[in-house]
Amino acid sequence: MKTLVKALLAPCMSVAAALLLAACGPSTLEFRNAEIVQGKFYRQGADKPFTGKIDNVPSHTILIRKEFDVVSALPTNVLEKAAPGIQHNAMGQVCEVRVDKGVLDGATTCTTGAGKFQAYEMTFDQGVLTGEFKFYFPGTNKPKAVVRTDHGVLDGRSVVYGPESGREVLNVTFKQGKLAKTEEIFDDQSGKLVRRTPVEDGAITGEIIEYAKHGSQLAYRVHVLMGVKHGLEEQYVHESGILEYRQNWVMGQLDGDVLRSKRDAKTERTVNEQYVAQRYENGKVVYAADPSDGYIPDPEKIAEEARQEKVRACVKGRRDKLAQEGRGFLDDSAIGQLTAECYHAVVAATSSTSATAPSSGTAPTPAKFQGCVDARIAAFRIQHGNDEVITADQLSEWETECREGKRS
Repeated sequence: MKTLVKALLAPCMSVAAALLLAACGPSTLEFRNAEIVQGKFYRQGADKPFTGKIDNVPSHTILIRKEFDVVSALPTNVLEKAAPGIQHNAMGQVCEVRVDKGVLDGATTCTTGAGKFQAYEMTFDQGVLTGEFKFYFPGTNKPKAVVRTDHGVLDGRSVVYGPESGREVLNVTFKQGKLAKTEEIFDDQSGKLVRRTPVEDGAITGEIIEYAKHGSQLAYRVHVLMGVKHGLEEQYVHESGILEYRQNWVMGQLDGDVLRSKRDAKTERTVNEQYVAQRYENGKVVYAADPSDGYIPDPEKIAEEARQEKVRACVKGRRDKLAQEGRGFLDDSAIGQLTAECYHAVVAATSSTSATAPSSGTAPTPAKFQGCVDARIAAFRIQHGNDEVITADQLSEWETECREGKRS
């Protein structure tokens, strides 16, 4: 009888011990055997929320949860300006999470590459993100950013690291969700400051300043008072460092002259020559410049306009002379020929004197040069008549001969 009792008690004690260990010790669950009901984790088919560790949880199931809102709502400068794409693709990321009665509670670690590389590390306290939240560069185990929170709000110094140097490229401090200290962004290559945003009493106050070309060239600056523009604002062209515009603010309203730099009409590039583009009084425009004022004069265009004016004067003078000689009527062909002759004469007279000097060593004066060309034209007319067309090549040949001092 005793033997029979012992035989029956042995398996019963084993089952009881197993149940006791299961009740007292930590429980581990594979995500494939879990389900989420109203935001809480359950073992499939169970009536009560799960408590313990869950393995192989897809990271997107964590990152889209309400508990993650504090990180999703981070200012864009923390996650995007200094390290764009910091919330990298969640494909292939799995997490080991700890839950208490179905709610995230304790350390959560997400990895990639079959557990070889860290992706995220975070801690929850009864469903609320708290402590350090770490991001890692994909496939490196190198920290990309550390964001500090306190029970669901940003609190403490958050840092972003550069992908090349590993040094801090951004640091910003929050106190219970509000900016607490000046924010600074640094260039990953040079380590120089590229943006500073001053903060006092939770509000931006002071001069915001930005640099281009790895921190070596001023790009932008503006004075701000309690989050409102108040004072001088300047923007510079990143490529050249030339002032793009300068304007003044009074408590969020433009006031005074707006200076802008002109552009080259041909290249559209900004040049270091400013003009008053607008004038403001208490935020209202009281003067606006003509759009053409924003472009520098085109020397070639100005020269051509002056040249055309001389051509018109030349044509008028020759027509008046012909009229005095009783030959005032000219058809379109004759007028066109006369205009061509005057144009070549004006071009020759206004061209550079650096052309080849005549054999005598003395360059002809503009008056002598023009008289020489006119003499050849007159001789041509006597020989061939007024109806014969003088070609551009013929005019060019005469101009060359006159510059070289050849006689007709």
